[in-house]
Amino acid sequence: MTPSADLSPPRRPIFFPVVIATVFLTIMAMTGGFVLGERQRDEQRVNSNGPLESGAAAQPSTSGFEPPGPFCLQAARDMAEDQGYTTELWQVLKVYADRTNSTWWICTDAQGGLYYQSWTNVSNPLVQGKNALFLPGVKRIGKDSYQVQAPDGNIFAISSTRFTLTYRSGAEPQRDDVRPID
Repeated sequence: MTPSADLSPPRRPIFFPVVIATVFLTIMAMTGGFVLGERQRDEQRVNSNGPLESGAAAQPSTSGFEPPGPFCLQAARDMAEDQGYTTELWQVLKVYADRTNSTWWICTDAQGGLYYQSWTNVSNPLVQGKNALFLPGVKRIGKDSYQVQAPDGNIFAISSTRFTLTYRSGAEPQRDDVRPID
């Protein structure tokens, strides 16, 4: 008896078609993502009236933004740039305290972010960290009232009539009557 020869074609493993299908679907998905991304970039170029810088993230459209006042103090705008924020900051509130010869600003950017800038003893040159302080992350707490917490935990509250500095240490708060200027 001679062994019977198996003349049927060899069987391919079942995973081979699955691998081919996975590669094909991956290529289709990548192509679709690329096409949709290019379409979005084209729309952004049209809406911004020019090409986007290479690698630059698209900025939200600021059409319809009406600056609430003049630009904020240049020192605040410079500090904002140093900290990675926009330099386009407009004055929302500017007040002065006679007792301490100090000026405080609340500034806003086109997206509604709020910033704090102070300058104590305004007869001397403004030096950030010495007689001036710039802080992002201001919160509106009333119609014309704002508050921000400094990295050291002190809380600054400012309105068109009052400035209050509440110390994290629990020391007596500093309070000043203020008046709007400019």
